[in-house]
Amino acid sequence: MEEKDNNIGCCGHNCGRCVTYLATVRNDDRLRRQAQAFYRDTFHIDLPPDAFRCLGCRSDGSFVLCRECPFTACADRRGISHCKNCADYPCPALAEYTEKYVNRCNQLPPDEPIS
Repeated sequence: MEEKDNNIGCCGHNCGRCVTYLATVRNDDRLRRQAQAFYRDTFHIDLPPDAFRCLGCRSDGSFVLCRECPFTACADRRGISHCKNCADYPCPALAEYTEKYVNRCNQLPPDEPIS
């Protein structure tokens, strides 16, 4: 299997711009509340602020809602690190998910510094 990059999800999500990930690595409650509001308003999922902890999509400390990610499970079954390395890339499910969500929501704006 290829080496995993904990900051890039199998789907291509950039954890380095993800509000939930950044709330964790910065220990920033303002970002946790921002992520909480996003999931509540977008998906009607109401989690407490302390649930917004993530050390990256491919880490053992991924966000609670990402732990059962079908793209990660598929990549693991195929022995690849990321969907882009798959012979079937992009599959219909990934194409739809990417169009709606990957690097499009719960992210810091591109002009906001990450550090």
